[in-house]
Amino acid sequence: MATERFCPRASDSSGYSAGVGAPPRHKRSRSGRLLDAAVWGVALGAAGGAVLGAAVDSVGAALGAVVGAVIYAPAEVLTTLNRPAAQPKPLWQRILSSVLLMALVGWLLGLVYGRDHTVVTAVGSGVLLGLLGLRPVKVALGLVVGAAVGVLLHTLDANMQPALVAAAVTLVYRLVAAVAYRNRPLVAVMAEEVPASALRYVVPFEARSRHVGADYVAQLAHVRGGTFRRNPPDVGILASLDSLEGPSFDAARVHPLIREFYEHTSRFRLSITPEWRPWMKPGYELFKRVVAQPLGQAAIPSNVEEAQRGMVSTIDTVDLDGDEEIDIRGWIRTFADSGKPIYVGIYTSFRDDERGYVSVGFAIPSANFTATLLPRNAGRHDFELTSQTALDFPGHYLSSVDSDRDALTVLKLLYFEERIFVYVADGELKTEHSFALAGRRFLTLHYEIERLAAAMI
Repeated sequence: MATERFCPRASDSSGYSAGVGAPPRHKRSRSGRLLDAAVWGVALGAAGGAVLGAAVDSVGAALGAVVGAVIYAPAEVLTTLNRPAAQPKPLWQRILSSVLLMALVGWLLGLVYGRDHTVVTAVGSGVLLGLLGLRPVKVALGLVVGAAVGVLLHTLDANMQPALVAAAVTLVYRLVAAVAYRNRPLVAVMAEEVPASALRYVVPFEARSRHVGADYVAQLAHVRGGTFRRNPPDVGILASLDSLEGPSFDAARVHPLIREFYEHTSRFRLSITPEWRPWMKPGYELFKRVVAQPLGQAAIPSNVEEAQRGMVSTIDTVDLDGDEEIDIRGWIRTFADSGKPIYVGIYTSFRDDERGYVSVGFAIPSANFTATLLPRNAGRHDFELTSQTALDFPGHYLSSVDSDRDALTVLKLLYFEERIFVYVADGELKTEHSFALAGRRFLTLHYEIERLAAAMI
């Protein structure tokens, strides 16, 4: 049964609706979910079991694959069958999944570094696990566990197979973290198999290929049957700041230059300077090379030199129903020298009773990462968008998107925080866009925003 943790009674001012012009679709059946669990269980169990079996001389890859599939597939099916809706799977099953996945990661590291780098493999595995934990302290915990387990394993066998090393580090790390963070969950399951129209705080647009890229909005228009326009004149990422009015925000107080930027974004040129915290930068550099750049999404510059390549900003739009009104607004930023994408975001807004909110969706394959932010007045004429509030809707959501069935499954990231502060200093428009984990800032993007000469009156 489709369920959700909370559901806004909200009017949507972005104009989007999942499945516009399409008939109602049926949700994924129970038997279908069990089939998915069985297929995934066999695939992960066999792959993880194979690399672990190959690491043990008396077992071998073939027998390891069989044993892994026989153990893990039923566990995946049974936990899917017995799991209450909108609840995580039991801890033991999540630990088993992590061990099998990280065994594959260790095997890949072995292909790169060889099997005689036990400590390197262990530390790398620990740091990766810590980064996935979305807490700065967990990065340190991963580093400590990786180093300790790596030294111990190196003492026992200096040439231990990397798959076994990564699996051992994962098991120890997950057990320690389970005790240390037993009452502090990282995510909350907000909805499972819920229609997109019921979850206005999530942008329900996914990527249908492995590459998002600068043409994503054009592809979205084709899939949805809408009319696409690339960077039409005077278009903004929001139709009007007035739609965000509420107890914490009075649009009339905002500086005219800030209002013009949001409502006519294409009149402006942006430059960016990233400021990374040292503890996050190496992990992001790895993420960017392995994930972001091949994906064509979220490839933020790692340093000032890369940022100085320049950036081109365009607003792409889609009209879904032929009424000449913009229904989808995509903000695309690319490197000026190569045209490769930095950032592909879909901007929407919605109202819940007396408040307006901004949601920005970032498409990834079969899923979406959405930031929903609360608008606030800051200072005399400045503007702020933030997720740092006790209100229900603001926050960061990772959604599995099945547009063919109009079904979203949504996780809320509980320790990820974001703040966008837009201000005017000496007649110049500037923005400080900061990100934090558990209250510790790890990145600030400093924007200088220049009004184009062609837009001057």
